[in-house]
Amino acid sequence: MSLTDTYVLVAPFSLDFLMIRKRLRHRSVKHAVSVKDWTNTLLDVPCYLVGNGPSLEDLAVHKLDDYFTIGINRTFLAIDPTILLWQDIELWYTERRKVPRLKAIKYCRDIADPSGLFYNFALMGGGYKLPKHGKVLFGRGSSGPLAFQLAYVLGCNPIVLLGMDCCYRNDKTNFYGKNPHHKPHTLPSCAIGLKWIKGAEHNRTVIDCSCNNIFKEKRNFNNVVEELKPLYTLTGRDYFTNKIFNGKGP
Repeated sequence: MSLTDTYVLVAPFSLDFLMIRKRLRHRSVKHAVSVKDWTNTLLDVPCYLVGNGPSLEDLAVHKLDDYFTIGINRTFLAIDPTILLWQDIELWYTERRKVPRLKAIKYCRDIADPSGLFYNFALMGGGYKLPKHGKVLFGRGSSGPLAFQLAYVLGCNPIVLLGMDCCYRNDKTNFYGKNPHHKPHTLPSCAIGLKWIKGAEHNRTVIDCSCNNIFKEKRNFNNVVEELKPLYTLTGRDYFTNKIFNGKGP
């Protein structure tokens, strides 16, 4: 009999202890392994990275319902993305009733998932860089580059930036209004992240439909959606999620 088993026998009333064991076992067996297996499952599939900048309110993002999207933070207030990514535990604490109801694959930093419910990545400091797989991402301060790293790992190309503005609009910090957790370093970090996306040697085509001064060429969202439509052999949430989890469509 192991020490753990002895503990359970001595303290059978400790439901929290049992739940923690179950969650940690579930995470280590399912999440950590399968996230690594996501690599190149969406090779050459266009990806829309959907940020939270004010310009997102100008876009008919419902047009992306059948296409592959990675949403960042509260993107779900505009669209239920294929994958929702976040890194700060504040989002979980404030949106914990809404996030589990989404159809999106939930993918977040390990420390931002206190219940062990979702797919996780560890975050390493030392600047942004291209990862080998989705279990470990790099850099701090902005979630946009992390979403780009995930798109890179999945093999997506081209990668379209939406709502990555690095600026305010009147009194709005985000498309939905004021972010209560907005920090002074948010805008400078956003700009640093976009500069990394622009300059990194990733061999991916990056299309910017946002409102920032990092990418000089701005593309019209509606035109880009029409241009990329032929690059999708098949569409739909089920198709993309099956590709990610199984390496093939339904």
